[in-house]
Amino acid sequence: MPSDALWNPAGGLRYHMRAMRYAARLWEPFRWPLGEWLLGWQTREPTLLLVGPSAGYNLQPFLLERFQRVVVLEPDPLARWLLRRRLGRVPLDPRPALEWIAEDQLVFHPERFASLLERLGPSAILFCNVIGQLRHLLGVEDGEAPSLAAVRAAVRAATVGRSWASFHDRVSGALAPSLEEPIASEQRWSDQELVDHAYYGGSDAIGGELFDHATQGFFPAQLPHLYLRWQLIPGSFHLIEAVASEPERVEQRPEVPRRGGERGPGP
Repeated sequence: MPSDALWNPAGGLRYHMRAMRYAARLWEPFRWPLGEWLLGWQTREPTLLLVGPSAGYNLQPFLLERFQRVVVLEPDPLARWLLRRRLGRVPLDPRPALEWIAEDQLVFHPERFASLLERLGPSAILFCNVIGQLRHLLGVEDGEAPSLAAVRAAVRAATVGRSWASFHDRVSGALAPSLEEPIASEQRWSDQELVDHAYYGGSDAIGGELFDHATQGFFPAQLPHLYLRWQLIPGSFHLIEAVASEPERVEQRPEVPRRGGERGPGP
């Protein structure tokens, strides 16, 4: 990611200022149920890759105790410093080894993501709302823009055969979701179901008052999804969609020939 990650349109310094002002007051009703959902996420890998966690404002640090190593992919230098300081103050037991990656490995260079995971070895992945910010980061209007499609393909390939989870913006705007508590669904809501269950706003709400973050197609729609309301700042609301792998549904990575005729797991 460019060196001006601190000023990126999806987060950066403006996001940190918002967190300082509103996290304790407005974000708690979102952070706690998200934390409970993540604690129920089943993983088996010794390493966790956090993709775009910013300073971890919406993460419960105790999630990290189940891993031997946590690798943080976060281009924002201030976010890395704040997250490192925050984790240093939390009494984690056991405390995982921490590694930090500042260079973009997904958004502008999706071709690097598979190589990164290959270097890390068996790793679970947690996408920390980076998927919901891609339209802003890439500066695209079309949900099928080539740059967005390339990231989507990289994510879909990387999530095969490993534990993964993502929470991300589905839609956002001044229109407040009508749901007061998180709603679990057996599968991803269609746009019409989203309006019916979370907004009661009429069939044209998606195209009118709500901004669609183009997160469709990144993860299997047939998996259970959770929907949560997040008031980012006064007058601005996000409907967060959360989805995770299920152990019995994790696809096996195909085996590919190695040199000398040996066989092993694919990249």
